[in-house]
Amino acid sequence: MLARRCALSAGKLIEEMLVHPLEVMYKTSSSDLVTSVDRAVEQMVIDEIFKVYPDHGILGEEGLVACEPSKFETVWMIDPIDGTTNFVHQRQNYCVSIAAYHRGVCEVGVVYDPTRQELFYAERGGGIFLNDAPLRVKRNKEMKEALISTSLFWNRRAMKNGLSEKAQRLAHRARGVRIYGVAALELAYVAAGRLDAYISPGLNAWDLGAGRLLVEESGCKISTIEGKELPFAERTSVLAANPNIYDFLLEFLTEYTV
Repeated sequence: MLARRCALSAGKLIEEMLVHPLEVMYKTSSSDLVTSVDRAVEQMVIDEIFKVYPDHGILGEEGLVACEPSKFETVWMIDPIDGTTNFVHQRQNYCVSIAAYHRGVCEVGVVYDPTRQELFYAERGGGIFLNDAPLRVKRNKEMKEALISTSLFWNRRAMKNGLSEKAQRLAHRARGVRIYGVAALELAYVAAGRLDAYISPGLNAWDLGAGRLLVEESGCKISTIEGKELPFAERTSVLAANPNIYDFLLEFLTEYTV
C-alpha cells in the first residue's frame, strides 16, 4: 500500500532531520507552528504519490500543492506532522496522517506514530490494523468506564456555545478526560480502544482525513457533534466514539446547545 510506504518513509525522514536543530516558524499565531520538517515530509510524500499517480489531487496541511478537491476524482489528504506543537516541545505525541479519497469517500487511511513505531491503517471494508495485527473494539463500554479525549476546553467557539462547560460536566460522567493535542492519533486511539471517545469543535480535512476511516472500520461511530455525516474536504466538528456510548454523548452534547 502506497500510503503505508509513504508514512514509514516519512518517519525515517523525521528521525534523520531531528539530528539537526529545528527551524520553527509561526503561521497564524504563536500557537500555530510549522517546522522545516513538516514541509520536507509533506514534499517527500507528494513526490512519492505523484510518481505513481500524477493525475491525483493532493490536499496537504502546508499547502505545497494547489488543489481544488472537487476537480479531482481521487484526492490525497496529508498531514505531515499532526501535533506540531507536541513535536516542537516534546519530540513525541505527534504522527503522520495520510489518506486517499475517491469521489469524496475515504478508501485508505494511515496514521503513523514514529516515536512508538505504531502504524494504524485501514482500507475500506477490510478492517483496521496496527502493525499488521487486526484490531477489535469492545462494544460493551459504559460511560462510567469511558476515557475521553477532547479539545473543547480552550476553544473560543466552544466557550461561547456552552460546549466547554458541557465538557467539564462530562468529565464527571466518565472515568477520565485526556488532552493529547494530536487529532489524527486520538482518532486512531478511539479505533484501537485506547480511548472511548474523541470530541473536537473544529478539525481541518487533513486532521481527520485518515482517522475517520480507522474509526469507521473499527466499528466505532463518527460524525459531526450535531450527529451529521462528516463533510468531504471541509473543516468540521467531530464526535468519534465507541458505539455503546455514542448516542449518550450525542444527546449530551446537543441538548440545549445554541
